[in-house]
Amino acid sequence: MNSVPLRLSSPVTAVARVGPAKAKFLGKLGITHVRDFLYTFPRRYDDFSKITPIAKLEAGEKMTVRGRVKSVKSVWGWRGKQRLLRIFVDLEDDTGLLSVTWYNLRFLPRQLWKGRELFIAGEIENNDTGGPAGRIPARGNSEGPHPERSRGAGEAELDAGLERTRRDRTRNMPPQFRMRSPALEFADKSGEHTHTARITPVYSETYGVTSRFLRYQVKQLLPLVRSVPEYLPDAIRQRHQLMGIHQAIEAAHFPSSSQELAAAKLRLRFDELFFLQLAALVRRRNYQQQVALPIPANSALTKKFIARLPFTLTGAQHTALQEITADLGKAVPMNRLLQGDVGSGKSVVALYAAHLTLEAGSTVLYLAPTEILARQQAASFSQTLGQHRVALLIGALTKKAKQTIKQRLQSNQPLCVVGTHALLQEDVTVSRCALSIIDEQHRFGVAQRSALQKAATTDNTPHLLSMTATPIPRTLNLTVYGDLDISVLDELPPGRQPIKTQIVSPGERDQVALHILEELHQGRQAYVIAPLIDESEKLEVRSAKQTADEMQKLFPDIAVGLLHGQMSSDAKEASLRNFNAGALQLLVATAVVEVGIDVPNATIMMIEGAERFGLAQLHQFRGRVGRGKAQSYCYLFPSSEAGIKNPRLQTLARTTDGFIIAEEDLKLRGPGEMYGVVQSGFGNLQVASLLDYPTIKKARQSAERLLKKDPELKKHPILMKKVEQKNLVTHFE
Repeated sequence: MNSVPLRLSSPVTAVARVGPAKAKFLGKLGITHVRDFLYTFPRRYDDFSKITPIAKLEAGEKMTVRGRVKSVKSVWGWRGKQRLLRIFVDLEDDTGLLSVTWYNLRFLPRQLWKGRELFIAGEIENNDTGGPAGRIPARGNSEGPHPERSRGAGEAELDAGLERTRRDRTRNMPPQFRMRSPALEFADKSGEHTHTARITPVYSETYGVTSRFLRYQVKQLLPLVRSVPEYLPDAIRQRHQLMGIHQAIEAAHFPSSSQELAAAKLRLRFDELFFLQLAALVRRRNYQQQVALPIPANSALTKKFIARLPFTLTGAQHTALQEITADLGKAVPMNRLLQGDVGSGKSVVALYAAHLTLEAGSTVLYLAPTEILARQQAASFSQTLGQHRVALLIGALTKKAKQTIKQRLQSNQPLCVVGTHALLQEDVTVSRCALSIIDEQHRFGVAQRSALQKAATTDNTPHLLSMTATPIPRTLNLTVYGDLDISVLDELPPGRQPIKTQIVSPGERDQVALHILEELHQGRQAYVIAPLIDESEKLEVRSAKQTADEMQKLFPDIAVGLLHGQMSSDAKEASLRNFNAGALQLLVATAVVEVGIDVPNATIMMIEGAERFGLAQLHQFRGRVGRGKAQSYCYLFPSSEAGIKNPRLQTLARTTDGFIIAEEDLKLRGPGEMYGVVQSGFGNLQVASLLDYPTIKKARQSAERLLKKDPELKKHPILMKKVEQKNLVTHFE
């Protein structure tokens, strides 16, 4: 017998009924220590708190029944090659009879004897083999007293006799209802319930680990919760009327009422979001304590830059330029996220920041997620900054070309290097890096973003400008990006028209093809997006190669090009160059054109197998058109008729507002990888939701108040320990 007392930090193998094999299964659920049992909260609950008489059961409902065993029968049989034990039990109460079946529980018949009381809970089904309804006839029917009969003395005794008669007849009738594999508990003197007759927790399960097992273990281990210190300050708990942590954990697993469960969830939701906010604000404070190289503002230079642009900046762009200019002029490193809808003009803002930095004699690193985007940005920046001050660093370059650029980065000459993951190699060092720009930042993990910053060999921390063309919902602005300053581009350049979007049924394809042909004959250009490069026997969707052949046959006098990720760098560059120049009128591509392609003459976006793409991704595809003054169109082609009702497609057809789309995408899919949530360590929320704006806002305000009074968290060492943890799951010793 193990004499060592259990602690929250004890391994799961120290718990009764948990051996090495069970521990391995538990590990798949993230349960490796005793504390993990208590902090693995139910994914849902079954309300089995009400005990229902058998006569009042309803098919299709989940209910709890208390009854006595009337009969037990065990039958061995076969299901295919597997031997199967079926246990048939008739359960009775004073109102009726219920048929219950369990499977392969060999120990159970020995524990079921006639008259033993049970609590069972589960879904009620009609008994296919049952007879008439097993309900007690109402007074006044054929089995009750005649309604006109005069009642005299002894009426109560007569009613009691009739009631006994009805009960006896009911119990002898075939059961009307049945339950299969219900939760089971034996009635005892304690009156306590774990699996039935209460609001019952249901946990995530895996092979070898059931909710019943987890309920049992959690209940045995709950007393250890008392060793968890109350880490939330009294002022915060009182302000938001939050229950204590001990009670919250206990009630989250075994609530006594729906009201107590709601209060427990409120406390735990607040805790998870509060720690996210506290960690974000501490990261922000730590970042602001670093030293950056100030880049002085130059109004004359700014005016000259704006005057050279072939278009007029929007008000939102002017505001972003002012915010970035102010940040760059400080000795504290900028940590700003520039977010804006597709086509809102983020690139010119980044170009301005790079221009200001180069003019100050420093170096800029620009990290792009794809080679296509890197090539385009390098070419675009060269036109304004000068070819001698812009270099492209991608994996496709020769070793000699890469080495030349790396040597230039180590010199003191101002240089803007645009690159892909090649910028993150350990041998890339920069002597005077004052600004790092990350495009489509959600595509890079925390480690990759950190590696870019560490490329600078000076004592100064580079200013950081992150960009995203995926508008970010306000809830994520306060959590995932809670340590960043945010600039928003919520205006499109003047002269742009909203893109008309249509979901196309199979019967409408020919009509749309005629419209596309009209646009092409007017000199316009078009994209056709396919979800696959090659044909697939398993998936009934058009491939890019198949679609390119079809387009060429459909439009024989139109120049059709192909672009996908498996093409060589030279072939991809040639396709893009020809499409940009107008030599190709129709470009069939995969998702490689999601970002970074800017052809103002393109007015048609046609997406095959549209339901196979995410909402934000569809919005990015659509953003490849509508970049000129001509009316643009986006046609969504589902793979089947059923795809027409796809909620993502319906949302895209309904609005062109990227911020509305972002909110809907968050509701449909959750934060996911689209917003870098998992990469940023925010993917482990158990109770809270990143959609819960009211609680997020309260948690943010509480974290700000706390840090204002205790910036170093010296008075709250437990909170500091929590913030320092790499993950944000609530673990305490």
